[in-house]
Amino acid sequence: MKWTHSVLLVLLSLALSAPGFAQWSKRLDPAVPRTRDGKLDLAARPPKTRDGKVDLSGVWRPLPDPLGKPQNVENAVVPRYFTDIMADLKPEDVLIQPWAMALLKERVDAHGKLSPSSRCQPTGVPAAATVPLPWKIIQTPQVILILYEENNIFRQIFLDGRPLPKDPDPRWMGYSVGRWEGDALVVDSSGFREGGWLDRMGHPHSSDLHLIERFRRLDVGHLEIDVTIDDPKAYGKRFTYTLRQTLIPDQDLYEYFCTENEKDVEHFK
Repeated sequence: MKWTHSVLLVLLSLALSAPGFAQWSKRLDPAVPRTRDGKLDLAARPPKTRDGKVDLSGVWRPLPDPLGKPQNVENAVVPRYFTDIMADLKPEDVLIQPWAMALLKERVDAHGKLSPSSRCQPTGVPAAATVPLPWKIIQTPQVILILYEENNIFRQIFLDGRPLPKDPDPRWMGYSVGRWEGDALVVDSSGFREGGWLDRMGHPHSSDLHLIERFRRLDVGHLEIDVTIDDPKAYGKRFTYTLRQTLIPDQDLYEYFCTENEKDVEHFK
């Protein structure tokens, strides 16, 4: 589905008008290796935790990608899949169900008025990792905590062997459990509330969405997340895409609440 110029300007302004990266007083992160002359060595091998697992900890942000530039919007280089998770897929690769296609069209035609972010609601996952704002991983042996600068939202990935809840109270961020497969963290998530958006275009999901993520830290400075959407009610085929992240060394998150000085909703009436 093609985007109109006005739709993209509305949605990009909602995402890109947020505060810049937080600036504590400059503090060197001892976990990030440096060369003899003090420069960051982001190509070094990824660090390990005391229990031998790859340490995913750090402040990350999605890589901007010229191929992710929305159609007809100049000077707007955004993370890949921020606007459209189907960018590299053909319709036959996904088989979007009729109700989901109708809802997608309704959302696009609303010019951003129906977007959760336009009303200061959570972006949800996996879309939160495509927003051009920092996010932070805090890793422990029992749980991984992910903090997103956007609206100060968070998610927990439990590593203690618990199963996903069978009849959960639906959440924007769902429920997540993880396991290690070699150096990759594999995360299964479910229990999502209906109404979430998989991207800024508005691709929907059902309450039966099963999200599978594979986190791989390639080196100190780069992280990849293979995202698989498994939602037969909305899409006839499972499909996978990869989110690429870069480390923001020596920085931390900003306190950012969409509700502060919010001006958009009054124009949606």
